[in-house]
Amino acid sequence: MKHEGRLPPFEAAMQFVHRYFPDCQGALLSGSVVRGEATNTSDLDIVIFDEKLPAAFRESVTAFGWPIEVFAYNFMSYQHYFESDRKNAKPSLLKMVTEGVVLIDRGRISVIREEAQKLLQNGPEPWSEEIIKQKRYFITDALEDFIGADERGEELCIANTLAELIHEFVLRVNGHWIGASI
Repeated sequence: MKHEGRLPPFEAAMQFVHRYFPDCQGALLSGSVVRGEATNTSDLDIVIFDEKLPAAFRESVTAFGWPIEVFAYNFMSYQHYFESDRKNAKPSLLKMVTEGVVLIDRGRISVIREEAQKLLQNGPEPWSEEIIKQKRYFITDALEDFIGADERGEELCIANTLAELIHEFVLRVNGHWIGASI
């Protein structure tokens, strides 16, 4: 993963935060570069915590030779996204916070990380019996469509749908997180 003129990821992230969020209370570098899974098309995922932000936002920018995804929160808004991760069983922000490398910490990151870690350990919000029945119906309906399909393209599309429905069902009824690329 070499790009001419591109700063190393940690250095680029530090410069970005110091230039655009100099007064933030916390910042983390997360994602594939931190996990050692970066590719030539990887970006820098930077999580910002700033009490002065009126609301959370997500922004895509290019700086210091990198595409950068900024995930910015104040100290109320991040909790809404933690809860959304838990309800949807997709722990995007929870994982970014627990796995991220600290760029700036003015005394708040450890508390936020502990909160995220506890939510990850407790698992996603369980499905109700009503949701389980509904999801079974969708699986059965897609399976019947698959059985009745007579065109290869239709079969492939329905098989993909079935794979998604079944993996979600198995994971969720067993209390596990699911995931998807964002």
